Amino acid sequence: MSNELSVRTNRLTSVVSILTCSSQMSQKIKMIRKSALLLISIGLLASASIQAQTVNLVGNKVATYIDEHKELAARQMDLVTAALSEDWQADIVATTQAWSGSGLRSGKFVGYIDHYSLNDREDKYIYSKPYMQVHLHAVSRYQRAENIVRLEQLYRERVGIENRFANTDQLRGERDVLWARTPSFFDNIEQLAEDRVDFLLIDKAMADEMNLLLKSVGETPIYVSKVPLIQVNISLAMNRNYKDAKAIITDFDKGIERLKASGKYLELLKQDLARESLLDARIYADMLVRW
Repeated sequence: MSNELSVRTNRLTSVVSILTCSSQMSQKIKMIRKSALLLISIGLLASASIQAQTVNLVGNKVATYIDEHKELAARQMDLVTAALSEDWQADIVATTQAWSGSGLRSGKFVGYIDHYSLNDREDKYIYSKPYMQVHLHAVSRYQRAENIVRLEQLYRERVGIENRFANTDQLRGERDVLWARTPSFFDNIEQLAEDRVDFLLIDKAMADEMNLLLKSVGETPIYVSKVPLIQVNISLAMNRNYKDAKAIITDFDKGIERLKASGKYLELLKQDLARESLLDARIYADMLVRW
């Protein structure tokens, strides 16, 4: 009898032990679940806090540099986007000068990516260090363009130029040259193709693109002056009243240096000319036939 009672007591003790362990295990599972939920919540909050902030920027349309068509080159837009760190997501709109100015005044855009050193700086903006340079060269279908080293050599000549350069503080008052202003690179080069001007003052990089296009159809390249007549520095400008303006400019300047150090800078600007022209050959087809 005593042995039977002892067995039952041991069984009861085992059952109680199992129930106790089960209860403790259940509590541990609950604690693990709570911890997991807490970690997930913290992760979501952290993810939200480090999500890139969209920065609405604008730039005036320039072939191969600032373009809204995804299939066409937009190397300046690509460079600005790449220079900003993961904290910022650039949303760059390519538009006309009139619309960009309106958008900047209304606050739709907090900055613009194409401040030219030919224009005076305004107190309402904070500017980055120059991140690009445009070298303006004299070009012509005549070889004498190669010997032009100063703007004064084009005295009283009719010279084609894009509005983005002509309508600046520095060149607007230039009276020694008879400017033939055009809204775009295409319109400017067309003046040369139709012999309406003997010279153009254009971005050397764009002259290179045009010569790649001419060579591709067996035409003689245009002649380019050996030295630039004007050098233009390009900066990013941020509205001073925008709360993150200083932080973005600092981040951008560091990003440009990082891209230069890695070699990505030259890659984005596509300065290796062992390739096809970045200009849209479809647009220039008729011009090339008449060249």
